[in-house]
Amino acid sequence: MINIILKKPLNPIVIGKIGKAYGILGWIKIFSFSENKEKIFSYFPWFIFKQQKWEMIQIDKWKKHNNNFIIHIKNIIDRSMISKFTNLEIFIEKNTLPILKKDEYYWNDIIDCKVFNTRKTYLGKVINLIRNQNSDVLIIQNHLEKNNLKKIMIPFVHKKIVQCINITHKIITVIWN
Repeated sequence: MINIILKKPLNPIVIGKIGKAYGILGWIKIFSFSENKEKIFSYFPWFIFKQQKWEMIQIDKWKKHNNNFIIHIKNIIDRSMISKFTNLEIFIEKNTLPILKKDEYYWNDIIDCKVFNTRKTYLGKVINLIRNQNSDVLIIQNHLEKNNLKKIMIPFVHKKIVQCINITHKIITVIWN
């Protein structure tokens, strides 16, 4: 078996964000973007992009803390060392994620999809998704005029509003005016 240590991710995706330092012993808060929050600890190695270069970080301990987590990074011994990580995004290599079944996709696959209504009118491009109590919401940005950006929020209700998602061609069809 060959061990390959990645210096940087080849196909990075964001899976979380680092928050503020916690305590004086080098712990820091993190926010998981995975649907099951604790799943973030199933995807390693983690990478950060700091001062224009990639760095792999190794977690030696983690704990659930309130609704999120705190972590301790190997070789970090105090608050001043860990404070330099505040507000950095946590990346993983995309191939670390489980392979999906047909017609399944990850949220990051939907970003940058072009959205058309059923009359083939271009509505814009997906720039984000947000989780709502009732349903997820597509955030779509459209350039109506030269300097006029318009954001459209469309509930992500499969088959009722979102008719078709073609990840290969990056196209989503919706029932929307």
